[in-house]
Amino acid sequence: MMLPNIIQLSLLLLTIAFLVKAQLFSPCNGKSALGGVCDVNGDCDNKGSICLRGQCRCHPHYTEARDEKGRLPKCAPLPSKVGAKCSNKCREPLFCRNGECQCVQRGTTRISNGECITTSRVGDRCSRHYDCTSPFSACLNSQCVCISGTIQQGSRCVAAANCPLGGLPGQSCVRRSDPSLAFNIPPNQDNCPSGQICVTAADSQVGHCCPVVCPLASHVDVKYSCDPDAVPALKCPSDSHFCHFLSGKLLLQIVKHKFLSDIPDGSFSQAVCCRRPCNSMAPNALYANNQCIPRGQLNSACTSNAQCGGGEGMECMKGQCQCQQNFHPAVDVLTNPLKNPSQSCSRDCENESLSKDTSCMKAVPLNSLCFIQKQCPQNSGCYRGRCMCRCGFAPKNGKCVEIPAPSTTTSAPAPAIIPGVNINPGDELFKLFGQFLGGGNGAGGLKFG
Repeated sequence: MMLPNIIQLSLLLLTIAFLVKAQLFSPCNGKSALGGVCDVNGDCDNKGSICLRGQCRCHPHYTEARDEKGRLPKCAPLPSKVGAKCSNKCREPLFCRNGECQCVQRGTTRISNGECITTSRVGDRCSRHYDCTSPFSACLNSQCVCISGTIQQGSRCVAAANCPLGGLPGQSCVRRSDPSLAFNIPPNQDNCPSGQICVTAADSQVGHCCPVVCPLASHVDVKYSCDPDAVPALKCPSDSHFCHFLSGKLLLQIVKHKFLSDIPDGSFSQAVCCRRPCNSMAPNALYANNQCIPRGQLNSACTSNAQCGGGEGMECMKGQCQCQQNFHPAVDVLTNPLKNPSQSCSRDCENESLSKDTSCMKAVPLNSLCFIQKQCPQNSGCYRGRCMCRCGFAPKNGKCVEIPAPSTTTSAPAPAIIPGVNINPGDELFKLFGQFLGGGNGAGGLKFG
């Protein structure tokens, strides 16, 4: 009766062990070699290696090999030409037979310039998703079918062009810049007309133009730029306008943090200058419920929760912004009850430093998941959503201890090895020269003339 529980516990322990191992990558150690831990492909050092399930492994088009001395592992490209010599494996769809790469003969396989080209159509048989080469197709019940959201037309799947922010798709385009530059967009990031931006699929530079938009249906003011390096006269004026930053990147992250690396999986980005609905310098600068109203702070007059931080930890009670239940006026090193009173509310937590937005964080041990720096032990930081030792420190017994500086003392250089001359550790330098010139016992010395 206890066997299933034991099996489940074993699987759980194995999962935890794998997750812990996958969470030990640190940028302080440099990039990882094959077999080392990683978070993203960029963490892997070897050419042809990728990060697969938290470990640096060779890409399917490569195979792990050793150098001439059989020591350092590396990723060697698999032979990819028909007739190329092989030992046991070739680049798919080739296979190794009798020491040569041969092409798998299927109805949709052909040889072009010495390469084996396999294509599939909707309806063809398959054993895995890799076998379905038609766009937007996948292997289901041993057959290539169109994925959800696409339409089958004949033997292929078609997906309609779409603008994520609304509007009609325009001409085809080429994106020249990385979507991660949403906060510093270059002026020539694509070849779309003014007021439009190139939207593409992940890992693709070719897409279609879509209109850039502002929230609240206000129009983009193309006279101004959100580029921080723009001349002052062309910068988006903060009193009447605001910069609307938006990226199509899907950041698979636990928390936004400056040390968290982005995972490239996006297709568009924009940084455009939009009109403010209410002038930021006016008394009624807050836009809510289709009107401009005064922005409320703690203890200030109010008529709605929208004035009191939107009701996040603070609400309008009896005409005054007050902290909600289980919240209190925020406290920090700059707060002074008289000269600099608090303007916001923070959650009631065991430790003020662990109050984050409307939640209470918990202090966690090293290598555990984290949201803010204060959760992590001393000399560690929240890196990529987990507590890791800072550079210059190493984990030891659950703590981060300082790595000792390398010794500055150097040992005396070892004497040169001279064939035929026996050197004793106690020999002085002049004895060595004497032995070298034939002085000592005469054995092994060099004789001239």
